[in-house]
Amino acid sequence: MKISKRLSACLKYTEGFNKLADIGTDHALLPINAVTLGYVSSAQAIDNKQGPFVIAYSNVLKYELNSKVEVILGDGIEKIDSDVDVVVISGMGGNLISDILLKDDKQNVKRFILQPNNDSHLVRAAIEAIGFNIVDELVLNDNHKTYDLIIADIGKANYSEIELQFGPINIKEKPYFFIKRIEKEIAKLNKVLPHITTQSRKEEIESRLKLLEEVIK
Repeated sequence: MKISKRLSACLKYTEGFNKLADIGTDHALLPINAVTLGYVSSAQAIDNKQGPFVIAYSNVLKYELNSKVEVILGDGIEKIDSDVDVVVISGMGGNLISDILLKDDKQNVKRFILQPNNDSHLVRAAIEAIGFNIVDELVLNDNHKTYDLIIADIGKANYSEIELQFGPINIKEKPYFFIKRIEKEIAKLNKVLPHITTQSRKEEIESRLKLLEEVIK
């Protein structure tokens, strides 16, 4: 079953785990692929909307995986089984993902694979708060949009404000689309700067520009 670049990137980080829970599963494409490829033994496909739940259930039946992929109507990770050891939360806002991480019982989860649509800094802060550590990061370009992918395993972390904002591994490895995203912001700020009349706002933009230049150095 064909999946997007974003889901494909999430998929590879599930390999070697036992049971996957995909939160906000939509059509259950990720769990179906993970089980079919043998990356995990079984999976739970969870969505809180009736429409996607019905489509997910239909897809699981279509591929005759109903003995290995359980489709659940529910929120967050509150309904995951105790033997789930890897969780994917993809395609949601960073604020919602961080709320899920901070609110729900993590049970025996060993890895979170997180793809926020925005506010990635909130997700990184939540990862640190729940006793997980970022082990990999990707900046993906899918359908002309840029997305963060954050992989977190159990482990203590102590991130600086800059690391929370940009990502500790992104800062270190400076991937292509990470640099491109920052260069785009720099160009935008440089364009508006000459038109700013308020001194405080001007200083704010200049400070941001200095930080961005430092990050991609």
